[in-house]
Amino acid sequence: MTAMNAAEGHSERTVMVWIENREGAIARGVAESVTSSGVCVRLADAPAFEVGHDVSLRICFERGTPTVALGARVRFVRNTTGTPECGLEWTALAPQRAALDAWISTAA
Repeated sequence: MTAMNAAEGHSERTVMVWIENREGAIARGVAESVTSSGVCVRLADAPAFEVGHDVSLRICFERGTPTVALGARVRFVRNTTGTPECGLEWTALAPQRAALDAWISTAA
Protein backbone atom coordinates (compact mmCIF):
# COMPACT_ATOMS: atom_id res chain seq x y z
CA MET A 1 0.00 0.00 0.00
CA THR A 2 1.05 3.58 -0.46
CA ALA A 3 0.48 6.45 1.90
CA MET A 4 -1.84 9.16 0.72
CA ASN A 5 -2.34 12.56 2.18
CA ALA A 6 -5.89 13.33 1.13
CA ALA A 7 -5.94 16.81 2.64
CA GLU A 8 -2.62 17.98 1.31
CA GLY A 9 -1.72 15.91 -1.75
CA HIS A 10 -0.93 12.34 -2.73
CA SER A 11 2.11 10.12 -2.60
CA GLU A 12 3.07 6.88 -4.29
CA ARG A 13 5.53 6.06 -1.50
CA THR A 14 5.20 3.15 0.92
CA VAL A 15 5.51 4.49 4.46
CA MET A 16 6.47 1.89 7.09
CA VAL A 17 5.47 2.55 10.72
CA TRP A 18 6.55 1.03 14.04
CA ILE A 19 4.38 1.91 17.04
CA GLU A 20 5.62 1.33 20.59
CA ASN A 21 3.38 1.47 23.65
CA ARG A 22 4.58 2.48 27.12
CA GLU A 23 5.27 -1.18 28.04
CA GLY A 24 7.63 -1.55 25.08
CA ALA A 25 5.40 -3.73 22.85
CA ILE A 26 5.85 -2.83 19.19
CA ALA A 27 3.21 -3.00 16.47
CA ARG A 28 4.30 -2.59 12.87
CA GLY A 29 2.37 -1.60 9.81
CA VAL A 30 1.99 0.52 6.71
CA ALA A 31 0.56 4.03 6.70
CA GLU A 32 -2.67 4.27 4.74
CA SER A 33 -2.80 8.05 5.13
CA VAL A 34 -0.48 10.66 6.57
CA THR A 35 -1.66 14.20 7.29
CA SER A 36 -0.49 17.14 9.34
CA SER A 37 -2.89 16.03 12.10
CA GLY A 38 -2.16 12.30 12.25
CA VAL A 39 -1.79 8.94 10.55
CA CYS A 40 -3.94 5.90 9.80
CA VAL A 41 -1.95 2.65 9.92
CA ARG A 42 -2.83 -0.82 8.58
CA LEU A 43 -1.24 -3.14 11.15
CA ALA A 44 0.39 -6.54 10.64
CA ASP A 45 -1.12 -7.90 13.89
CA ALA A 46 -3.49 -6.85 16.68
CA PRO A 47 -1.87 -4.05 18.70
CA ALA A 48 -1.10 -4.05 22.43
CA PHE A 49 -2.36 -0.46 22.82
CA GLU A 50 -5.84 0.96 23.23
CA VAL A 51 -7.73 4.15 22.45
CA GLY A 52 -6.39 7.08 24.46
CA HIS A 53 -2.89 5.62 24.95
CA ASP A 54 0.15 7.72 24.16
CA VAL A 55 2.57 5.90 21.85
CA SER A 56 5.93 6.48 20.20
CA LEU A 57 6.35 6.02 16.46
CA ARG A 58 9.22 5.44 14.10
CA ILE A 59 8.25 6.28 10.53
CA CYS A 60 10.26 5.39 7.43
CA PHE A 61 9.21 7.73 4.63
CA GLU A 62 11.75 6.41 2.12
CA ARG A 63 13.48 3.02 2.03
CA GLY A 64 17.13 3.37 2.96
CA THR A 65 16.71 6.66 4.86
CA PRO A 66 16.71 7.20 8.62
CA THR A 67 13.40 6.83 10.42
CA VAL A 68 11.61 9.78 12.00
CA ALA A 69 10.55 9.61 15.68
CA LEU A 70 7.21 11.14 16.69
CA GLY A 71 4.76 10.96 19.55
CA ALA A 72 1.05 10.33 19.07
CA ARG A 73 -2.19 9.46 20.86
CA VAL A 74 -4.35 6.53 19.75
CA ARG A 75 -7.71 7.80 18.44
CA PHE A 76 -9.15 4.49 17.21
CA VAL A 77 -8.33 0.81 16.85
CA ARG A 78 -10.56 -1.34 14.65
CA ASN A 79 -10.63 -4.57 12.71
CA THR A 80 -13.48 -4.31 10.21
CA THR A 81 -11.98 -6.18 7.25
CA GLY A 82 -9.94 -8.81 9.08
CA THR A 83 -6.91 -6.51 9.14
CA PRO A 84 -6.35 -4.36 12.23
CA GLU A 85 -5.86 -0.65 11.75
CA CYS A 86 -5.46 2.34 14.01
CA GLY A 87 -5.72 6.10 13.83
CA LEU A 88 -3.16 8.22 15.63
CA GLU A 89 -3.13 11.95 16.35
CA TRP A 90 0.27 13.68 16.51
CA THR A 91 1.33 14.96 19.94
CA ALA A 92 4.86 15.93 18.92
CA LEU A 93 5.87 19.57 19.22
CA ALA A 94 6.62 21.67 16.14
CA PRO A 95 10.44 21.17 16.21
CA GLN A 96 9.95 17.39 16.37
CA ARG A 97 7.53 17.55 13.44
CA ALA A 98 9.91 19.28 11.02
CA ALA A 99 10.74 16.07 9.10
CA LEU A 100 7.05 15.12 8.93
CA ASP A 101 6.06 18.56 7.65
CA ALA A 102 8.86 18.46 5.06
CA TRP A 103 7.70 15.04 3.82
CA ILE A 104 4.07 16.18 3.58
CA SER A 105 5.09 19.21 1.53
CA THR A 106 7.04 17.02 -0.95
CA ALA A 107 4.27 14.38 -1.15
CA ALA A 108 1.77 16.93 -2.43
